[in-house]
Amino acid sequence: MVQLFVKSLHDKTLVFDFPATTPVSELRKQLAESERVPCTDLRVFSSVSDLADEEYIGSIDSQFLFASLRLKGGAKKKRKKSFTKPKKVKHKKKKVPLAVLKYYKVSDDGKVSRLRRSCPNPTCGPGVFMAAHRGRQYCGKCGLTYVSEGK
Repeated sequence: MVQLFVKSLHDKTLVFDFPATTPVSELRKQLAESERVPCTDLRVFSSVSDLADEEYIGSIDSQFLFASLRLKGGAKKKRKKSFTKPKKVKHKKKKVPLAVLKYYKVSDDGKVSRLRRSCPNPTCGPGVFMAAHRGRQYCGKCGLTYVSEGK
């Protein structure tokens, strides 16, 4: 008689006594009855490998066996994406200290005058200045453009 200690699915150690000529399938059937799971889903393995049904209990080296359920097949491992082009570098706006000084000029007598033209469009209002390009003036908010003919 061979005494086997089997760690069950619920972390309990069960003790079984079998003759050495008994196949592993008998152990699996008794274990399935005590655990109340189908015999086909139950796996019995020693510390080394999974035990086949045709193997005899006497040929097992270890007295300590472990029971687990069969796992259904899983999906393949997801491969990491390899990008062909580098990521696009976003434009960073330049911070100009005291940028308001470019829009106004203070004369010697203390009067403040505007250096840029204010947009006349009613959607923009008086606080929006037009950009001074070479040969034209452009409003960045509404898109209004004045082209000067002199240049």
